[in-house]
Amino acid sequence: MKAAKAASTAPATDFDMVYAWSPSPSAQTLSLPEQIAERIGNAIIQGRYEPGARIQEQDVADQFQVSRGPVREALRILERDGLVQIHARRGAQVTQLNVGEVNDLFEVRISLIGLAARLAAERRDPEFLAKMRAGVERISEIAKNGDADAYTNAVYRQNLLLAEGSGNRFLRNMVFSLAHQTLRYSRLGLSTPKRRAQSMRNWRLLLAAIQGNAPKAAQEAAEKLVRDSRDTAVKMLRQEKVE
Repeated sequence: MKAAKAASTAPATDFDMVYAWSPSPSAQTLSLPEQIAERIGNAIIQGRYEPGARIQEQDVADQFQVSRGPVREALRILERDGLVQIHARRGAQVTQLNVGEVNDLFEVRISLIGLAARLAAERRDPEFLAKMRAGVERISEIAKNGDADAYTNAVYRQNLLLAEGSGNRFLRNMVFSLAHQTLRYSRLGLSTPKRRAQSMRNWRLLLAAIQGNAPKAAQEAAEKLVRDSRDTAVKMLRQEKVE
C-alpha cells in the first residue's frame, strides 16, 4: 500500500484552496475538523496524495499539532465527500476511481446541475442574479491570467452558488456532494487554456439564459459546462492509463 506524502502545513492562499469545505457558500467559520478536512482535501485535489494512498491519522495529527480526534472527524468529512474511503483496521485511503466510475459520477452531476440551473432561471432571485453576474466576471478575469487552480476554484464556487440559486435545499446538498466528489477530475478537465476559454464562453451563455428568463436554455448551458469537463477528464484519464 502506498504511503501518502505529507501535505505542507504552510498557510494556504485563496488560490490554493480549490476544495473549500463548507455546508454553504455563506458559512463564515469552520470548526477544527472542517479546517483540517479542507487542507487535506486540497492536498488530494492537487495531487499531493496519490489515489489509493493511505492517510495515517497520527501523521496528520502531528502535522497539524492536534489530537487524533479532530483528524478522525476530518477524515469522516472527506469520506462523506467521496475523497477518502475508511476501512476497518486499515484506516483512511484516498479514493481511487476507475474511468467508468468517474463517468458515472459526472452523469449524475450533469443532470442535477441542469435542474439547478433551470430552477434558478425560473426563480430569478435578484440577490442571486447579482452574485451570479459578479461570479462570472471574476471567472472571466481569472481566465485571462492563465491560473488553472484559481480558475477551478472560482468555477467550483460558482457551481455551489448555482445550486443555492435553485431554492431547493435537497438538490443543493446533492450538487454540493457531487461537486466535491468530482472536483479533482473537474480540475483535470479545466487544465488547458483551450478548455478554460470554452468553459468561460459557456458560463456567459448560462448567465444570459438565466437573466433572459430562459429556463430550458439555462439547463442546457449548465449541462454542457459539466459535460465538457467530464469529456476532457475522461479522455485524459484514458490516456494516462495507456501511458
